[in-house]
Amino acid sequence: MELTQYHKKKIKWTYRMAIGGFGILIIALLINYLREPLFGIKEGYAPHNFGFNFTFFLPSMLTALILGMIVFGRTVKYWKTWTDLNKKWIFIALSIPAIGLWTFMIFRIFLTD
Repeated sequence: MELTQYHKKKIKWTYRMAIGGFGILIIALLINYLREPLFGIKEGYAPHNFGFNFTFFLPSMLTALILGMIVFGRTVKYWKTWTDLNKKWIFIALSIPAIGLWTFMIFRIFLTD
């Protein structure tokens, strides 16, 4: 079965969103890890950490989560229509880290003592 032009565009946009969300996640985590050498923000110094988290880290992580959820939702929605099984698994594999990281953080916040 040949895909229509509409579905080819959807696959292309989903691929871009998957790569973008995964890239944003990796860059945000890398910059967060290297924030002291890059910006001089020492760990444990509350005002700078608070500002860094709310101006950079939280928006980029939320963007990665939203893109990951969109990619996962689109992949599940068009699972039967899209024929390339490798691309479908690549989309899921690129969206799982952001969703998994947020799930882990939420469980860690609310379920630990």
